[in-house]
Amino acid sequence: MSNLPEITIPPVNSYAHIFERAKAKTAGKPIRAALVGPNDPDMLTAFARATADRLIEPIIIGDRKAFEQALAEQKFNMGSAQIIDIPDTESAIKHATQLAANKEIGLIVKGRLVTAELLSMLFAAGSHFLKDDKTVSHVAVMKPQKYPKLLFVTDAGVTIQPDLKSKLNLIQNLIGVAKAIGVEMPRLAILSAVEVVYPTMPVTMEAAVLSKMAERGQIKGAYVDGPLSFDVAVDMFAAHSKGVKTSAVAGQADAMLAPNIETANGIYKAMTLFGRCEIGGVIVGGRVPVSVASRSDSPQGKYNSILLGVLTA
Repeated sequence: MSNLPEITIPPVNSYAHIFERAKAKTAGKPIRAALVGPNDPDMLTAFARATADRLIEPIIIGDRKAFEQALAEQKFNMGSAQIIDIPDTESAIKHATQLAANKEIGLIVKGRLVTAELLSMLFAAGSHFLKDDKTVSHVAVMKPQKYPKLLFVTDAGVTIQPDLKSKLNLIQNLIGVAKAIGVEMPRLAILSAVEVVYPTMPVTMEAAVLSKMAERGQIKGAYVDGPLSFDVAVDMFAAHSKGVKTSAVAGQADAMLAPNIETANGIYKAMTLFGRCEIGGVIVGGRVPVSVASRSDSPQGKYNSILLGVLTA
């Protein structure tokens, strides 16, 4: 199909740009960051790199013996790190949340922990991590090889089955992450299996409501459209072929709100494994952001997650 409109590419459209923004933000003032569960070699590599780049002031919370053994094996130089020796995982997470509540750290970094275990402790009663008026959510930031800009996806890690109210909160968190990174007016696709409204598909009905709310100014800071299928959201040819020709989002989405955690997590994992995609993830909405990477992510992916945490701190 000829004469397709050109897509709009924000000035910040790669992890190289994200790194430059993180360097500019922390120039002379690194973010105090606590690595919880420090015996993950790949995350330790990323954490040491962020320390060397002067993005973070490192704090290690976990088993000192295991950490020092990992340092010796991997030949890391983390001499400036403050080490808080707490071998018990639950106690280590509790200590990190207390530091966050006391504003003694600006970022938590997940080491070798099961994400569900970390989240259950962060959200536990009396953890002091949650804010009364905030929703906590996960935002993945991807740079696919064949897409000319960053792609934000939520929620791949926290909210299992968001209702309409939750989706509004997820959108606000995503917009906040996008702005922190430098994407001022993200084009947000509300994902569905189809790009039309069917009363028998509640997801399409909620997407239409969110789109209308944005049109009426109830959602600010983003262009919002939906329902949109994945291909219509990111491919202009697919959008025009399916008759979606006047959308500010279709064919050039910067961001996606998935209908549930299975969809978002599936996109995250598929793009990582098969999309030749640079990727990172951060949990926002709590006292401090939490840099979260999958245990199977590369050291670069884990470093990217720290970059996101630094920019959202």
